[in-house]
Amino acid sequence: MSAFKRELIRDAAKRVFVEVGLHGASVREIAKAAGYTTGAIYAQYASKEEVYADILRESLSDMARAVEQAAAAARVGHKGAAALRAWFEYFRDRPAEYDLGFYLYGGAKPAGVGNELNRELNVRLRRVYAAAADALEADGLVKASEKHERAIAGASWMFGVLLMFRTGRLKILSVDVELLVDECLATFYRGTAAPRSRR
Repeated sequence: MSAFKRELIRDAAKRVFVEVGLHGASVREIAKAAGYTTGAIYAQYASKEEVYADILRESLSDMARAVEQAAAAARVGHKGAAALRAWFEYFRDRPAEYDLGFYLYGGAKPAGVGNELNRELNVRLRRVYAAAADALEADGLVKASEKHERAIAGASWMFGVLLMFRTGRLKILSVDVELLVDECLATFYRGTAAPRSRR
């Protein structure tokens, strides 16, 4: 019953956070959306930040599994691309989670959910990057010392495409998002495979 209640609270909180943001949300609003009293929320979570962290904790774990599975299923030479595509597809299919992932960045002013929760969530986020990094290394494109940097670069490309897609810019520009992802990954792979000079 407790797990079921927490799931209902998370679902309601996700809607509230997407609508008004973390800073605009309150435990009272989350309780109302979930059909519970504030006391019922506090019995499960100490604060709205803990509710958000629980949502993101689950999202990052699911995303890591999706990226890992995509890389494992792809043949050598295509593992990194499969991992990065899975990254894109995860957020494409879960727009609310994509939006929530940016709550920490209110313009150029990062915020947080407390040191302990931040550390835990960062560990989970690093697992997602590590899955993409390991896939690029398995393709023979990068050395172990470079794979983390290249995975972050690839993920940044995917986030950029997602941002253009989610804001409707690609529709305005008459660009097919799937073709754009294909082109981005092909260009990224060509650049990664080519010798790179370091400053």
